[in-house]
Amino acid sequence: MTAPAGTERPVWTRYLPYLAVLGAAVVIQFLVTTEFPARLDNFFSDPVDSLGAWGQVNRRTGTHPLFTLVFNPLTSAVDGGIGLLETALTWLPWYILPTGIFVLIARRRRFMDASVAAAAMIYPGLMGLWEPTIETLALMSFAVLVSAAIGIPLGIWAAFRPRVEAILRPFLDIMQTVPAFVYFLPLLILFGIGKTNGAIATIIYALPPVVRLTTLGIRSVPKQSVEASDMFGASTSQTLFKVQIPTAMPTILAGISQTIMMALGIVVLAALVSAGGLGGLVLQSLQARRSGRGIAVGLAIVAVAMILDRVGRSMADSDRSKKLSLRARFGLLGGLLIGTVVGRLMEWTTFPSIWAPRSFDWIDTGVDWAIANWSPYTRAINDFIVGGIVVPLRNFFIGTVAWPALMLVVAFLVWRMAGPRLAVFSVLAMGFVGSIGMWDLSIDTVIQVMIGVFIAVLIAVPVGIMAGRNERVEAALGPILDGLQTIPSLVYIIPVVTLFTLGPMPGIIASVLYAMVPGVRITALGIRNVPSESVEASETFGATRPQTMFGVRIPLAAPTIMTGINQVIMMVLAMVVIAGLVGGGALGFETVRALTRNLYGHGFEVGLAIALIAMVLDRSTQALARRFQPPAAT
Repeated sequence: MTAPAGTERPVWTRYLPYLAVLGAAVVIQFLVTTEFPARLDNFFSDPVDSLGAWGQVNRRTGTHPLFTLVFNPLTSAVDGGIGLLETALTWLPWYILPTGIFVLIARRRRFMDASVAAAAMIYPGLMGLWEPTIETLALMSFAVLVSAAIGIPLGIWAAFRPRVEAILRPFLDIMQTVPAFVYFLPLLILFGIGKTNGAIATIIYALPPVVRLTTLGIRSVPKQSVEASDMFGASTSQTLFKVQIPTAMPTILAGISQTIMMALGIVVLAALVSAGGLGGLVLQSLQARRSGRGIAVGLAIVAVAMILDRVGRSMADSDRSKKLSLRARFGLLGGLLIGTVVGRLMEWTTFPSIWAPRSFDWIDTGVDWAIANWSPYTRAINDFIVGGIVVPLRNFFIGTVAWPALMLVVAFLVWRMAGPRLAVFSVLAMGFVGSIGMWDLSIDTVIQVMIGVFIAVLIAVPVGIMAGRNERVEAALGPILDGLQTIPSLVYIIPVVTLFTLGPMPGIIASVLYAMVPGVRITALGIRNVPSESVEASETFGATRPQTMFGVRIPLAAPTIMTGINQVIMMVLAMVVIAGLVGGGALGFETVRALTRNLYGHGFEVGLAIALIAMVLDRSTQALARRFQPPAAT
């Protein structure tokens, strides 16, 4: 039965809600001031400052039971563990580390990877950076070992107990959603500055991948294998340790590999709380504008990342056919032992300083050449983006738009994307951020984040589409994307600051480089996984390649592409503090200021603002991605 003529709603009525919200926003604009009334600006900061002072006194005196029985012993244990690893690494002759890394990777016949990793281990010594590199390796190793020791049992427990997984899931989501540097401030109250703070923050940030992938690996074990073990009378523990864990080991090791890479990124940021190592040298180079030394240290961090990445890949390789023979492995191990004994007897424990350069003038010369030849172009790009986009948007949203009007428009857009619950949450989040005096800083942060996201998506989606359609393009992009994904985020800043000077621009460009990798990879995955039947049907009806691309491939890949955009947003937001180090201002700079000056209350408010922004952006884009999902088949 068809509807009577004239009863269908006109198309223009679909836009009535938008027009109503726009009209209400215009009315509000003329009635309310643009300045947010910060009624709670001291409501949180004063108590947190008092808590910080209380923690500082009790850390020093050790009179409170919490510090006497928990925090001070934990600090001693963490410092002792890291110190033990540092002592062990410095006790070995210097050449044993690169040789041992080569042997560890080469045992799987990965001779090229082994050679690259060994050369990467030698590089810091050649540049006179051996000791800080050992510090970073020790901190990294401790954090990864503890993350694995906690994460693998938790993942196994969650695999067998769905209720445990349901309890863990929101905590893991928060740990992955909230930018890593937010962890530093509460830990600063409990543990003070130093390596303990950096190590525990690293463990918290790097824990989720190993938990999730361990759970996935255990659950992915074929039921037939478990049933066969049960039929032969194996106990639950025997089945776990002899069937399920060995079968799931590649997935578990992949989780550890991800944990390694996440830990390296936060270890560099740990320099903000005086954790030392290479991160501290990078910060010193940025502050002193010593480009040559900064680039050399940045390359040393890349070398550490490369070593850990190659070792992780080797550990995840479960192909037994690639193993060296038992005799060859014993021979290599014996050679390492002999080399260690000889090196200790000859006292060859420190890297020969005669090989280290006396200055980084040759790098500075190259940097000066780049500045002289490229500065007209970089200055033009900087002026266009900062002067033509960032500043006008900042003036409009902070100095012109009334805060209730902006809240209304944002809430309406979130409601259209994600529904009423998240819309209400976004209103509460914005109201809370404004009430604690973070409105202007948060708007400034969101503007810079959105500009970075826009540029990253503008690059990542077309490149990902090309990679998804052409295997040669994907193969050519592979090493570039691997490099961008492996390099810690702080390292991007060094060459960018050199070319673009201080300000918002270095943070935006570094964010784009850091965040576009998942956008490219996930877009390529979505395009590649479009069902061939749909493409063939389009071609059967005479569609051209562009028509098939825009009418079939991209619409069907849209949910996956939106997931990639969600990851881009979260990774750009994770660069906020890095941008604050180089003049980006906004919440990133306030975080750095709070961490370096022990402004506990102010830092707590900044951390809350960043966390709420992350949660709203993450949930909104996830909901938008779900809207692109095709309806389930019935």
